[in-house]
Amino acid sequence: MKRILVVDSDEQVASILTLKLKQDGFEAESAGTSADALRIIPDFKPDLIVSEMILPKMSGIDFMKRVKMNPGTMHIPFVFLSSSRDVENKILALDMGAVAVFAKPLFINDLLKNIKEILGEYELKSGSEAAETMPEGDISDISVLNILSILLENKSSGEVEFSSSSDKKGAIFCDEGNVVRAETNDGDNKDGMEELYKILSWSDGTFSVNYGDIEVERNICLPQKKIIERAVEWFKEYSALLRSLPPADTMIHLDFNEFVENLNKLPDDIDAVIRNISESGNRISEIIDSCGGDRKKTAAYLKQLFNLSVVTLKNTNEKKSPENSIETVENTEKNIDKTKEKTEPAEEISFEEPAPKKSGKIVLFVLLLAIAAAIIIFIYYRGLI
Repeated sequence: MKRILVVDSDEQVASILTLKLKQDGFEAESAGTSADALRIIPDFKPDLIVSEMILPKMSGIDFMKRVKMNPGTMHIPFVFLSSSRDVENKILALDMGAVAVFAKPLFINDLLKNIKEILGEYELKSGSEAAETMPEGDISDISVLNILSILLENKSSGEVEFSSSSDKKGAIFCDEGNVVRAETNDGDNKDGMEELYKILSWSDGTFSVNYGDIEVERNICLPQKKIIERAVEWFKEYSALLRSLPPADTMIHLDFNEFVENLNKLPDDIDAVIRNISESGNRISEIIDSCGGDRKKTAAYLKQLFNLSVVTLKNTNEKKSPENSIETVENTEKNIDKTKEKTEPAEEISFEEPAPKKSGKIVLFVLLLAIAAAIIIFIYYRGLI
């Protein structure tokens, strides 16, 4: 007899669906929350889970993530029920491994027919084949912290491989849920917590879990709960620093004058951040990536540089090109010529003036031109011409 677990916070829906399943020859149990369902699963061992997407405390999708991350339950197919019109969540549920998403209100007979078809398809797959499929996904869908928490809950052993959107690689090794090693491809991997903090800062990328016994050299010796506590604290502080800065893809520039003026206020090791800001500017994410090491410290230094106006959103060191300077002089000369035409009488006056030199001394040129015009007018009205 196939076992089906119904998870829905609406007691009436859960009761009716459970009763119909039993009448149709299934063994069925119900739970009102994800937490209750997680407690029922180990003993009940369902062949299928039918769950509402919107659940109290933990969403249906987060509930499915935990089930799919457990090597003992990852093969259980999920069917979601949804009264929401949010298409994105439905697509996300299917991407995360759900078999189907059915809209509420339900047509019980249609649902039962689909459940039988789903179970029939899964019955064709052997348990060994299902177990070979290892959990994988996007870090944007399930964070590194969530993965660590799930591994601890399931007391899992194995390796989690990470790849960031900027092509950085990392790995976390667990023994019965306890993290014993963390490493990255650009670190010395001596201090496992420092390497773990790097991986925690990756908000985009992919992960894959390979369950099994591991033999690695430990570089983390803290209890798992302590690791989680420190990781949560570090992540909160790092996230707060990022929120205090402009968006990660913002281009920033170094104001050299402000840098020199505030040099005595800056710590010595901030030089590593300064060196990673090129003359044409860099994006905040690029600077944090290229500095390596403690990303939280780099973010704190960037905040300090912003507060002192040493880094800005505008390139204050940009100079005008020679072409722009010449164009400015020529436009000024044209304006002077127009002023001269308005000042002189209509009768043609022969006056030979030196060719203006295109230089930056515009003020002197205007002054000389005005004096010459005044002399000509004075002579004209005295009748000497």
